[in-house]
Amino acid sequence: MKHTSRIGRQPTDAEFAAIKGNDAAADGRFLYGVATTKIFCQPSCISRAPKRENVRIFADAAAAQAAGFRPCKRCRPDQIPAADARLERARKLIDERLAAGESAPTLTQLARVAHMGATHLQRRFAAAYGLSPRAYAEAQRIAALKQHLKKGNGVSDAIYGAGFGAASRVYEKADRWLGMTPAAYRRGGEGLTLTVAIRRTAMGSTLVAESPRGIAALLFGRNENTMLAELRDEFPAARIDRDDKAGSAAFAALEAMLAGKAPPKGLRLDLRGTPFQIRVWSALQAIPAGETRSYSEIAASLGHPRASRAVGSACANNIIGVLVPCHRALRSDGGLGGYRWGLERKEKLLTGEGVELEPAE
Repeated sequence: MKHTSRIGRQPTDAEFAAIKGNDAAADGRFLYGVATTKIFCQPSCISRAPKRENVRIFADAAAAQAAGFRPCKRCRPDQIPAADARLERARKLIDERLAAGESAPTLTQLARVAHMGATHLQRRFAAAYGLSPRAYAEAQRIAALKQHLKKGNGVSDAIYGAGFGAASRVYEKADRWLGMTPAAYRRGGEGLTLTVAIRRTAMGSTLVAESPRGIAALLFGRNENTMLAELRDEFPAARIDRDDKAGSAAFAALEAMLAGKAPPKGLRLDLRGTPFQIRVWSALQAIPAGETRSYSEIAASLGHPRASRAVGSACANNIIGVLVPCHRALRSDGGLGGYRWGLERKEKLLTGEGVELEPAE
């Protein structure tokens, strides 16, 4: 196709997966525009992912603007600071090794290619990407493992194809990384039973899904079908047992939080995500009712002050609404930022807790 650089190109599978997952690790590699809105964003932007056929990929802000797209006011892709070339060399070495199915490079090897001291590299890398080099490599391997499994690849092939040197390590961590065994994840959660209750609450139509480990999802939507479809996206092959009398503890906890109270102690949540996502979700649970934190403040509390976009990505991927209070995370300027279930609900939650919000621009 001619003039693809002027109009943008279609995304690769990996690029679209990064956009759909609000992957902060992809920031700096490319920008994407949405043909229907003529707005371009960073991969980590916490806006809802567009349809793939509407996505256009650009190398930088200048290319997007030349094609007639305007920058997103939420993620400000035209204000991305230039990446440190030394850190980029280290990150690319990790990506190349993993793409080749090899083990991740050591910190010493990364320091050598970056021409930096190992300790200095460790600190700067974590500040820039929100994860240490080792954690970044692990997160990339987990993402690759999930992709291989979703494609139906055999478990062993998926494990080694994702760059894990030993299957035993994956099985040891599978419950935390995948929420189930690799084989069950490959089958879309087959073998997992979720008890689902749908009721009308102050948040509108509300769905609670419980697994044997605890509350696995708390979703809001216009109607039952949209919420069940959202649940199916997360657990495509899980068995769904509908029982609207179930979920009493979850609904009681939701009512308590909507009233500005703390949820009951001992409430079990079935958190499924990367190690960084789970740290963010735990940090959100520690924010008292009536208080908020900016994405950057949450990032700083985790020891990664420059990982605010990664925090926003974790919030966008949270499927346990209110009980994991991602509505208490705001932009640094006091703006609402994003919310998986709509800004109107986020504003309602915050004002109900007594939070005074900045007036809209």
